Amino acid sequence: MPFTSLRSIGFTDADIEVYELIVKKGESDREDLLKKSGLRKDQFEEVLSKLLSYGAVEVNGATIVPASPKAFLQKYLRQHEVEHELQLVELRNKINGLQSMLEPVFVERRLGIRLEELWEIIDGLPAMEMETVKMISRSRSEICVLAEQFSWYPKVREELISALDRKVKVKVLLLVNNEGMEERLEEMKRFGIEARQATCEWRSVRFTISDTSELVFLVWAKKSSESKIYYRPGYTKNLGLVSVFRDSFELLWKKAKEL
Repeated sequence: MPFTSLRSIGFTDADIEVYELIVKKGESDREDLLKKSGLRKDQFEEVLSKLLSYGAVEVNGATIVPASPKAFLQKYLRQHEVEHELQLVELRNKINGLQSMLEPVFVERRLGIRLEELWEIIDGLPAMEMETVKMISRSRSEICVLAEQFSWYPKVREELISALDRKVKVKVLLLVNNEGMEERLEEMKRFGIEARQATCEWRSVRFTISDTSELVFLVWAKKSSESKIYYRPGYTKNLGLVSVFRDSFELLWKKAKEL
């Protein structure tokens, strides 16, 4: 019988029995259906409540009628799709949490170094800007900046001027030099900031180095040809990482065009 196949999607024998009675009768009186089902009243009401939630039957006063199997089965499918999606979201969050806890332990045991000893994750661009300001305020000899247009210059202007007053050398390497940047460049040069335009191809990284001992960086990536995303910014005092970025800056600086 086709009704017993409902077990494959989670129907109990009682669910199947009551549903079959309703479908075959076409329209049923509630009390009459209770007698024919052979179930206790509380069992019957529980089954009826489930069938209603599935959309398998409709109740009109004391009359119960079956819904179209096609309509109710599709509703049943959508309900379970939503439930499974929520379960997947919950599982994904748990997996990500476990990964963030276990991966550092694995790396430490495998490579002998903690990831947090390489760099600290910074929570977003505003926090990156704040960390950059703090880093500039601590500089004692040189500040190196690799930026696209250095549009965030106004946010660090005062700290840069203060650094220049402390005889700190400031170098800014720009990836582009568009119209509208003249005023910014003129002000930077007036204060004593050295600025050059890189002659290299586009770089998907931005960073600031202070005294060859501190680094704030941001790495970009493209999702598609039309869009790009950035990985969470980082801060490090690891001399190995700082030296890699510093060597790259010096190479680009030597090849850059003076502004």
